[in-house]
Amino acid sequence: MHRKPDSVVDRAFRVLRALPEAGREHQVARLAYLTGLPRPTVHRLLGQLHDSGAVTWADGHWSLSASLLDLAQQVEPLSGLRAAASRVIQSLRAETGAAVSLVVPSEDSFVALEMVPGSETLPIDAHSGARMPASTAAAMVLAPGPLPAARRRPFGAAIDDQDVLEGLTCYAVPVGLPDGRRASLQIATTPLRPVERFAAPLHRAAVALEGRLSER
Repeated sequence: MHRKPDSVVDRAFRVLRALPEAGREHQVARLAYLTGLPRPTVHRLLGQLHDSGAVTWADGHWSLSASLLDLAQQVEPLSGLRAAASRVIQSLRAETGAAVSLVVPSEDSFVALEMVPGSETLPIDAHSGARMPASTAAAMVLAPGPLPAARRRPFGAAIDDQDVLEGLTCYAVPVGLPDGRRASLQIATTPLRPVERFAAPLHRAAVALEGRLSER
C-alpha cells in the first residue's frame, strides 16, 4: 500500500525539517512559508509534534526536542558504518585540520551521516544530519552519470572549488560499502588552504574505512 504523497506524516516531517531554518521570530509564519502549509495546519502539527515529544516550547519559541538526538544516532544504513567511520574521520581531521564528513544518499537527497568541524570557520553549519546540495563534491561522487570534467579528479574523486558557496572548497572520494552501495568521504577547507592538497590523505582514509568495514 503506497503512502499518500501529502499525508499527515509528510506534513509533519516538512515542519520538522524547516524548524531550524525558521528562526525564533514569527516562527509559524516562517514555517508556513517554508513548508507551503497553511498557518492553522502548522499550528496543529506543532501541537501534535509537541505531544509526541518531537518538539519543545520554551522561551516563546519552538525548537526540535533533544530526544531526536537519540533517534538520529541510531540511523545507520549499514551496521557498524558509523562506528568505523568515526575513528577514520577523527584521524583524518587530526591530520588535515579540515572539516570531514561521511555522506550517504537519502532518497532524493544526500545527508552527512557523520560530520566533524575543522579548525577553520566555514560558511556552513557543520553537523551530522546536514543535507548536502546536489552540486557539492560529496553528492556528485554518489550521483549517477559522469562527473563534469572541471569537477572530476582521479580515482572517482570530485572537487568543489567555491562552486557551491564562496569561501568553501571541498574534495570528496567514493567509499565502497560491503553490500554494494556507496558513501562518500569529504573534506572541506577555506580557499586559503586549497583542499586539493589533502587529496592523498583523504584517499588513504577512504581505503582504511573500506578495510574496517570489510572486516566486520
